Amino acid sequence: MKKIIAIALAMVMVLSLVIGSGVALAKPNGNGGPKPGIDFNGPHYNLNLIGKDKVMPGDYDNPDRHTMFVPLDTEGMTFTNPDDPNSPTFYGIKIEMTQGPEFAMIDGNATDDHYGAFQLGPGKYRVYIAVRAKSPKYSDEEAFTDITGWVQAYDNTGTSWYYIEVGYVQVKKGKNSWTDATDLFFVTTNEDPFGFVTGIEPEYTEWGIWVFDYMAGLDNWTDGGYDFSDLAYFWEFDNRGNKLIQVRFYPMN
Repeated sequence: MKKIIAIALAMVMVLSLVIGSGVALAKPNGNGGPKPGIDFNGPHYNLNLIGKDKVMPGDYDNPDRHTMFVPLDTEGMTFTNPDDPNSPTFYGIKIEMTQGPEFAMIDGNATDDHYGAFQLGPGKYRVYIAVRAKSPKYSDEEAFTDITGWVQAYDNTGTSWYYIEVGYVQVKKGKNSWTDATDLFFVTTNEDPFGFVTGIEPEYTEWGIWVFDYMAGLDNWTDGGYDFSDLAYFWEFDNRGNKLIQVRFYPMN
């Protein structure tokens, strides 16, 4: 009896650690899609991007939230870098990503100013994205969401801005709808334009270098005649009618 009680207490402690860290337990993969990592049912964090056809009141920036409101249809929406007079035009809305001590919703309403902000917890993650609801505006074939990951950096020496595309996925509703989007968060030697990433770094994985490690490295880099500041990572998020896009972050070992 004592052994059974001890095992039960240990299970409760493990579950408390998982929930307390902001990581939720996954539901079984019922759509036959690819299984992320080793265990699709293992600990992960859910981020739900909910499409709305109107401007939502409020900011919804409670750190404990797992949802962000985004426009249901971003057709015709664009954004630029206001600090760069020569900024390229990006399509859809901007979702800025940072990394901190815990998962947190920084700005959960991207319907008012076409800007949202989300903080990842510590560590590195495999990332999977799926459309989880039928579009109220388009057919399953017509509705889609394009997501492009960008690193932004300012060169103080050359007084110029750089925009580095580090990954792209398109997600649509379907039977096998889970899309591996891990490379949105990693920078490869082919994507790095400065020669900073060599591919032989100990932390270089099959996807490249974790994007926030990459930016931290550039920020402290003194070779190559560059002096970078104002580094940021964001999503160019172009949503055409999808009502619910779910993003799952699975911790890497």
